[in-house]
Amino acid sequence: MYRVTAYFKNHKVTQEFYNLYDAIDFRDSADANYPRQVKFEKVKDMREWIYNCWNVVMDHNKNPLSAIPDLQVRHMVMQILAFMWSTIFAIMILDSVYAFMYSAIGHVIFVAGVVVTVATFRQAERSPHSFNWMNGYHSHGRGRNYVIWRDKNGNPHKQPLPDNDPGGEHE
Repeated sequence: MYRVTAYFKNHKVTQEFYNLYDAIDFRDSADANYPRQVKFEKVKDMREWIYNCWNVVMDHNKNPLSAIPDLQVRHMVMQILAFMWSTIFAIMILDSVYAFMYSAIGHVIFVAGVVVTVATFRQAERSPHSFNWMNGYHSHGRGRNYVIWRDKNGNPHKQPLPDNDPGGEHE
């Protein structure tokens, strides 16, 4: 968010913008009316502040743990911190160790889901061909050796499949 303030002799005019170019345009328009001073400042709104605070703590590439070169060690340290904070909040809020148990289980499930998702995304970036499961697909337990077709009159008849047909409906 951008704030432009123009100070005139008897009053001031302030306008806030989300778009940089709108703010620049307003600054130029205000400046054309000969104010004493025009202030142009970038203002962080609450949403941006919350987003940045989250990243400083939770993004392993932006928090101080980014100095640890091994991703698995970073994950382990984050997991230990999650258990620690779960314990602190469970005892502070509910005065109960059982609350910690539920909180810890929830954190493990959540963090494990995030880790599996990130690992899948990274694998897709590094080697997308590893997700090509249809090459060499072979249905070993094929239970039929024929298909039932209908002729022009609608009468069914068995059509034998070739011996080297691997099977599967989507080939």
